[in-house]
Amino acid sequence: MNTTQSFRVRRQAAAGALAALVLAGCGTSMAATDPDGNKASPKALSGICAASTQRNGIVHCTELFAGKKPIRLPSDPSRTQRYGALKRDGSKFHTRSGDLPLSAAVTKQLEAEAEAHHGTADKNRAAYANTIYLATISKGTVTRIKPVADIEENAVLRAAFAGRAMEGTISVRTRQGDYASAATLPVRIEFAKSPVRGELPGKITNATRAVRSAKGPCFAPLNRTQANPLVAHFTAEIAIYRHPSMHAPFDDELVLKWASGSNMGAAYYPSIANLLGGDPLGRTWQTTLHGTPWWGPSVDLRLVSGGGGTC
Repeated sequence: MNTTQSFRVRRQAAAGALAALVLAGCGTSMAATDPDGNKASPKALSGICAASTQRNGIVHCTELFAGKKPIRLPSDPSRTQRYGALKRDGSKFHTRSGDLPLSAAVTKQLEAEAEAHHGTADKNRAAYANTIYLATISKGTVTRIKPVADIEENAVLRAAFAGRAMEGTISVRTRQGDYASAATLPVRIEFAKSPVRGELPGKITNATRAVRSAKGPCFAPLNRTQANPLVAHFTAEIAIYRHPSMHAPFDDELVLKWASGSNMGAAYYPSIANLLGGDPLGRTWQTTLHGTPWWGPSVDLRLVSGGGGTC
């Protein structure tokens, strides 16, 4: 073999080796961005919460992290494959890169899933209300979603409200026995640290005693007035729970439960996107009695820090 032939053989071998390296590199890149690849596997996503199991091939979070980041997602596989969750009212899909619109097909899919829960014992557990998805993005729109994790209902309530307090106003009872929304009394509610079967118990702490508010002044006992709203089944013992798609798809309500009957209001409904930091709660949670508002007290509340204790 002469010198020229030897050079050609070496050049062809080098080109073949380079092609193999390029193909290997491409294969690695495709695996990293594949929505069914390692980054979206239950094992890779198990660290998103403080405690988890696996259910139906996805991560099932039973306990979230304390603090402002209760859910800790890994990096997105690619620009066209992003983790996220549906915002309250089904308005947008929240990702760490921003909020994205849903395609008509994805919206229809989610609406059908929500409708399927109506009339069943599990109607307040529409799948999207607890799910983290891996979304496929095309031209700035979510065109496909794949469930990769779900958050246990108790874990959602614990992260959003457990051990916290709300203060605001409650409407008074009139001489006719109904409730006047124009006249109110101050009220403070303190929540338990542990939800039970998807409900977080709470107590109106100034029902029978004066209680110090978060801003300092005392809230008078509600039972010291003839207008006391807490009569019959409207007691100091209450609970809150989420009810996604209550009357229609994406009609997401946070419910205040009495011994009989309930109040509802959407502004404080904690979505999974809320726990990801992308769906802030409203300034106040305005609630009215479900069905016939004037037959029970309306309650307008806000989350507070501090306060409590007998004055």
